[in-house]
Order: sequence, then C-alpha cells, then structure tokens
Amino acid sequence: MKISLDQLVSDHKEIYTFILAEGIKEENQFLTDVYKQLVKKKELSTIQLNAIRNSMLYYENKDKLEKLRIENGGNPEGNYVGKEKQRYDMTLKYISGKRTSRGFYIHNFLDKQNNSLMCFSDNERIYLDQEHKLIGGDCFTCRATVNRHSVNDFEPTKQFKQTVLNRIKYNKYLGNKRETNG
Repeated sequence: MKISLDQLVSDHKEIYTFILAEGIKEENQFLTDVYKQLVKKKELSTIQLNAIRNSMLYYENKDKLEKLRIENGGNPEGNYVGKEKQRYDMTLKYISGKRTSRGFYIHNFLDKQNNSLMCFSDNERIYLDQEHKLIGGDCFTCRATVNRHSVNDFEPTKQFKQTVLNRIKYNKYLGNKRETNG
C-alpha cells in the first residue's frame, strides 16, 4: 500500500517532520533514500513508513541513553586490566555465561580487585578439565591475552570498564566459596 505525500503531511506529521529534520538524513542512508524517493515520487510504502517509525524510536532511545550518560557523569566504574595485546597469568572468578542473538556466548569474570573481564566463545560452557565445568562463583587460574578495553554501557545507569580477553588457556581450578561455606 502506498501513502501519498499529502497523506503523510496530514496523517503522519511526526514522520514527515522527522524525515525533514537536519542531520539525521546525513548519518542514515535509509532515511536519505526515503527522502529522495519522497521528493521524486511523492509517495512512500507502508513498509517504509514502519521502518521510519523504527528509526524514530532508535534515535529517541539514542538521545535518552546519551542524556543518562551525561547525568551519570559519563565516568564508568572500575579499571581496565593489563595492556592491550599483551598476555598475562590471571586468577579470575567466573560470574556468568550468556548466549547472544548472533549464536555465540559471552562469559563474564571478575579479578581479585573486582574488575570486570569477559570473553566471547562458541561454547556454552567452559571446561577447565574433565572434572570442572565452570559455574558462577568458581575461581581458577588462566593465561590470556588482553584483546581490548571497552566500556560496558548496556545499562546506562551502571556503566563500567571492561577488559575483553581472548586466547584463554585455562589452568587450575581453585574452588568455589559456596561449596566450602555450605
């Protein structure tokens, strides 16, 4: 179904205003193409209209997140571990593992100073050896390369520095306080 330019102006003013807004078309190729089509053909499809609504939501959420970052001082908590592209021996505590929508897993760890570390993996579980499959709270030693430092801001009110590891060689299982404390 097609929506004419006149319909767009009368029935969907917020969408029409959004398409004309300065700056957004310049950073979004889809909106640039829609604008050009609107100027040329004087109509949009309902699919394009819904996609524009999704873009509006994206920019609205982006603005909210940026305001939250500013309100929180923009200073993430914690510290980075090591220097990028260097290998280190580490003692870590396994916190959790989670599957992503892209089909791989993210595993989260803490070091002794409560700094956040993580790695990407194809495997749902991490096995240190035949006896030890890591669960939350397990402590272990390993050798890993610091791939990069990033800020985890999936929760804008709880931003924290995070060290991304790769090439992890799991060494020794140290235990879990929950097992020893009952």
